[in-house]
Amino acid sequence: MELDIWLADRLVGRTETKDRGGKVRIVYDAAIIARHEPETPLLSCSLPIPGPSQPAKARAFLEGLLPEGRALETAAAQVRNVRLINGAPETAADTVALLAEYGRECAGAVVVVPAGSGTPSAGRYERLDDQALAAIVRDLPQHPIGADLARDIRMSLAGAQPKFLLARIEDRWCEPVEGAPSTHIVKPTTTWAHSARNEALVLNLGRACGLTDRKAWTEQMGDSTVLVAERYDRRTSGTTIMRLHQEDMCQASGIRPVDKYRIGRPSGQMARLLREFADSPRAEAARLFRQVAFRAVVGDEDGHGKNYSLLLEDGGVRVAPLYDSLCTLIYPELSGRMATPIGAQVSLAEVDRAALLDEARAMGLTGSDADGIVDDLAASLRSGMDSLDDSLTVGWPSATVIETVLARVDRLDAGQSLGEQPANVPRSIRTLDGETAQRQS
Repeated sequence: MELDIWLADRLVGRTETKDRGGKVRIVYDAAIIARHEPETPLLSCSLPIPGPSQPAKARAFLEGLLPEGRALETAAAQVRNVRLINGAPETAADTVALLAEYGRECAGAVVVVPAGSGTPSAGRYERLDDQALAAIVRDLPQHPIGADLARDIRMSLAGAQPKFLLARIEDRWCEPVEGAPSTHIVKPTTTWAHSARNEALVLNLGRACGLTDRKAWTEQMGDSTVLVAERYDRRTSGTTIMRLHQEDMCQASGIRPVDKYRIGRPSGQMARLLREFADSPRAEAARLFRQVAFRAVVGDEDGHGKNYSLLLEDGGVRVAPLYDSLCTLIYPELSGRMATPIGAQVSLAEVDRAALLDEARAMGLTGSDADGIVDDLAASLRSGMDSLDDSLTVGWPSATVIETVLARVDRLDAGQSLGEQPANVPRSIRTLDGETAQRQS
């Protein structure tokens, strides 16, 4: 089996599986090659035109479109003859088979269909009432991402956290069917107590800091409080939804999802990508550094390679908005060890202004630029806290997050290390049902 790969309404290439399914290449369509300059990162920075791609990088890009963890296990169990090993597709052919079934609605502008299927359908939407929304949340263990092959809901989205995709059409929640694009990502509260509210609060702080213009809030769906986050890779005009292309830093670097914690310091591979492909490398490095510093100050240890992304448009590359960020420090079972080191520091407790400035300089920023970014971040976090809507803070122990972040801002300004976990964590901010703590994002 082979795949046709589309970017929105353009057929850009197809897969070629070799060595009895052990290797896969992506070969660009001749018309696409003729239309673009050599080395253009149309589909991915790791797969520049004209290709064909290196098999390892093609596999990493394609695997990066799939979910991880239990969601991938459940999805794979529903596709004949697909095998996983160590939580990832065993062969390139397994990845191709999974995307043939689930690739109609992915991250960015990617639409994947079996080769020769023709132009993908625009799809359609089915309106959902409260009971239907509650059923989607309840059935997530059986239908990861909300996908349901029997109903031709063929969705895929990276990450290990339980989540599903919806579209907001004329102020109503709708289910995207037959490859229709979604507009929002919905995450129920699961392993970590109040995780949906925690993430909504932190993403709104990110918005106050200018790291995203996307809205995030919580709703009640069935028995679960869920995070609702607008997709930054979608643009809505009336009832028309357009896909915008993006890829995460692992895909851009040719790194498989199973290796997302091995991407290294932001000043390494991530910054090199910006120097090579961004139209304004220094401006994009500053944008990336703001996100790195924000995660450190709000106490988010999980800034791995799949939690930073790039927007790709007509060969241009820029850093995508902030997403998937919450204060992990309030969960005592977690280690506080950052997914990507900052300067010489690997711990949220030990990172300080000096480490942040070291990282910024290694990314190519001047000391004065980095100082200004850190000062502006601290001021924006304080003002952002003052302007938080009550809907983000009422009904859960939000004071623990707020006090933790503000204490870290104070230490940042004082030149001190940002500090340990809060001393007194309420019982209600511990893992639910006594489950073992594991990284989930």
